[in-house]
Amino acid sequence: MSTINWLFYVNFAIFSVFLALFITELMGAVLLLVDYEHARKPVLAHVVPIWEVTGTFAAFWVVTADFAYPSMLIPVATLLAAYIVVFLILIVARNASISFAEYIVKHRWLDEKKLYQAYAISTLGIGIVVVIILSAIVSGAGVTLSTLSFSIVGWITNPGSLPYLLGVLVIGVALAPVFYGIEGLRRWTLPLASLGVGIEGAALYLFSPSFLSSWFLVPAVLTVLPALFFQFPKFAPIVTNKIVFGAVAALIIFSQTYLVYPTAFHGGIKVDSVTTQGPMVGAFLVLTAVGIVVVGGLMVLYLVVVTRSPGRATATPSPSVPTGVQHP
Repeated sequence: MSTINWLFYVNFAIFSVFLALFITELMGAVLLLVDYEHARKPVLAHVVPIWEVTGTFAAFWVVTADFAYPSMLIPVATLLAAYIVVFLILIVARNASISFAEYIVKHRWLDEKKLYQAYAISTLGIGIVVVIILSAIVSGAGVTLSTLSFSIVGWITNPGSLPYLLGVLVIGVALAPVFYGIEGLRRWTLPLASLGVGIEGAALYLFSPSFLSSWFLVPAVLTVLPALFFQFPKFAPIVTNKIVFGAVAALIIFSQTYLVYPTAFHGGIKVDSVTTQGPMVGAFLVLTAVGIVVVGGLMVLYLVVVTRSPGRATATPSPSVPTGVQHP
């Protein structure tokens, strides 16, 4: 392995883009649950074209991760089997509910609002499962590598776990109005973003004091800045721009590579030792290049759709009859 593990960083960059896309969905899900009528227009203008791109990026990352760390496929599947199953069930629920909401004629007992809120609940559930898995990979909380087992009780009783989950949720709630341009919630964004960052810092310290290094300042500052810019009408359009916000979100995630490299599970596994070598490296690079072209094309298509969407700028009250669906 070279001094710089390029396979890790390339794969983590793909993961960062996927997670940034999913986080934008997660923030929209929170808004749909909290205030459906006012959030519907700006949220669905983003979610409806992006949800399939998010799933495609997830599949792209999983395949490249398998090429990058082939020896870890079975151990990780064994370690997190139950939570991977829950994740997949929620993915099916998410996909089914939004597909029905988009394309199926509704009846009184199953209207558009119920279906999109089912999508929101499923997405929120996926987010919680993802945070549990990621925090376990970072901290080793609840993980016993010698037996490849994971205990949710062990995870919960670790002092950093629940604060870590809470911090992520608070940050998501704080930045959701920024991404979707909901001006009525502007005053809450900066204090909530600051609170969320503080909780995350405390959680990392509780996991291990070594996690709260100077590197934490990078994601901390990048998280607070969008909320700060959103306070000023002159600068708000910059951070409500989908491309800018998405790039910053991906950078925030990528800047946290130090939590899992050079070791994951709080020193339990050396990443370099499980990274593929030899001919598989070439296969990984070819697969990644092709995937970037294909998935990148989908992203360009998405950006065109969002740019032309009339609901992209600000939230407005939903019309009496949802657009695109005519009730009999």
